[in-house]
Amino acid sequence: MLLQLIGERIRQIRKEKGLTQEELAEKAGINASYMGTVERGDRNISIETLEKIIQGLDITPTDLFQFHQIEDEDVMNEISEILEMTKSLLYHRTLEENKLIFRVVKDILATMDSVKQ
Repeated sequence: MLLQLIGERIRQIRKEKGLTQEELAEKAGINASYMGTVERGDRNISIETLEKIIQGLDITPTDLFQFHQIEDEDVMNEISEILEMTKSLLYHRTLEENKLIFRVVKDILATMDSVKQ
């Protein structure tokens, strides 16, 4: 599981930086096909190789282990669709209705957050 999380996080950061697997592999001084196995979590990599990848990404080790930042693309797409549908429902409401809905949603979220703690 940890190998997959690390691989997924490497892929996410690489894409955010606009790098291909080949470009990152070159920066890290490792084989490009090896990089693919790392990103898929198929390869048990050494700390030394992990350090090379971190340097190739120009990040800190702490940045790499921010697993909470991994976002499932399908989930993000679904959230985006829901937000767009919600926006379309609110678009033809009055300003006062939108303010009321905002306050209600804000209160609901605050309650949900307090329950989590």
